[in-house]
Order: sequence, then structure tokens, then C-alpha cells
Amino acid sequence: MPRKWHTHWPVQAERGEDRDRIIHTLGNLTLLTGKLNSKVSNGAWWGAGGKREALETHDVLFLNRELVKETNREFSKDARKEWTDDAIRIRTRELARVVAQIWPVPPNHRPEFSRDRPRPHKKVDLSDLIAGGALEPGMSLFPRRKKFSHQVATLLPDGQVEVDNTAFLRPSDAASAIAGKRTNGWWFFLVDQLSERSLRSVRRDYVNAMSITADEEEPDDDGDDDEG
Repeated sequence: MPRKWHTHWPVQAERGEDRDRIIHTLGNLTLLTGKLNSKVSNGAWWGAGGKREALETHDVLFLNRELVKETNREFSKDARKEWTDDAIRIRTRELARVVAQIWPVPPNHRPEFSRDRPRPHKKVDLSDLIAGGALEPGMSLFPRRKKFSHQVATLLPDGQVEVDNTAFLRPSDAASAIAGKRTNGWWFFLVDQLSERSLRSVRRDYVNAMSITADEEEPDDDGDDDEG
């Protein structure tokens, strides 16, 4: 399932943020030749030129044979098995079990990362998310509230947010300028309107991936008026 899944991989809007997370988990990863990968990168699973057909026709890795074999099985006489969010979760568990069998934990080993050990605290800004590849400079940031939909902001390379040719150091400063009152920009700005994925969601996923602790700047400004 590709990062740009919206075109060929429909999902309920409220589950969009969860899908943005699971597509980066082990169960949705595989190895392909560079040529094949670019050909099917953002395509659908079934159909001519789809990912499953490309895997079955051109790929020679054992890693993908079970994947193709599994989707040959039918739930019913008239239903083909799709590559779904649940299928990714199942494959993640199966691959993790195989990895643990091949590379078991050595006796008396103490993991470097522990739930009991406090995670390092770090202030995470937009510049950190750009440097980490979670956001791209020049991308558009969309106001969550419909009445401000015409005031699309731009993420600058240094992590500032530009609104009407004015650059703001923090997303909350930009959001406040648009809304006319103090507003949490991490909540206010969406990076994708279809899935309603917010800057806060991107930041949260980055923080979890980096195993650091970071506090929100302000509480959500979700008690306003005009949705609907």
C-alpha cells in the first residue's frame, strides 16, 4: 500500500490517520527491483498493471511469494482478497515472529530502549519534521476550518509558515493570524484535506518514531463555531 494511497485505496475519513501510520510498518514493506518499484509505486492492488500482477509476473523473491499466494485465496466464491489495513497488521505480526526466531534475544541481554527508562525530552519544531523527512518544504498547509479554506499557507524550507506573503516562526502564530485569535497551529493546519491529517498527527508520529518526549504547545482550539 503506497504512501499516496488516496487515489486507489479508499478508506473511511476517520481511519485515514491510522492508515498513514500502518503503511510504514513491517507488514507493508517488501523488496522490489528499482524498475518494478517505480512502475507500480502508487498503483492499485488488483487490475492490469496493478501491484499484485507485477509481483506475480516479474518478482523472483521468496519474500513476496507467500504474499501473492495468500491473496489467491478467496473469502467467498465472488470475492477476491484485497490488500487491506488488517492484512498489513497480520503480516506485521507474522514477519516479526519470524525475525524473533532468526535473531532471538541473547541471554541476560538488557535492551537499550526500555519502557521503564524515561525518553529524552526535546522541543520538536517544523524544521525538525522537515529534516526528518516527515514534511516537505514548499508544501501547502490547509486550514481545518472551512471559513478559512481560502487562506492556504506554505511551509518554508526553514520551518516558517507563510501566510499572505508574511512568514511566521511557529504554526500557531500563522494560525492565529488567520483565525484572528489565539489558535493551536499544530491542530489548525492539515497536510492532507482528504484524510484530515494534521501537523499535530505528523509531529506525534515523528516523536513516537524517534522515541522522544515532546509537549504540545497549546490545547486544541476545537470549541469554535462554523463546521457544517
